[in-house]
Amino acid sequence: MNERSEKRWEKMRAKGKRHFVVNSGVLRWGLTTAVLYSIFVTYLNNGLTGILLNDFLRTLLIAVILFPIGGYFWGIWVWKWQEKNHRKEQ
Repeated sequence: MNERSEKRWEKMRAKGKRHFVVNSGVLRWGLTTAVLYSIFVTYLNNGLTGILLNDFLRTLLIAVILFPIGGYFWGIWVWKWQEKNHRKEQ
């Protein structure tokens, strides 16, 4: 880790693991990925001319449930990985 990354990690670390997992994993990664996935899948299924709101909303509903669950596990993994890198530097 460079000095800038180290300082940024220290700030995130001070807020705690739970905050990091919920904020970075569930909200940032999970919800962002759910919306992008829903747009992409709706486009693939219907093309530009046939984008249907019902299809998009159905896909979004499922994605908003599943991707944040994945984001929870992603957040835990990133936390552990960052902690491992942080310990190496000290």
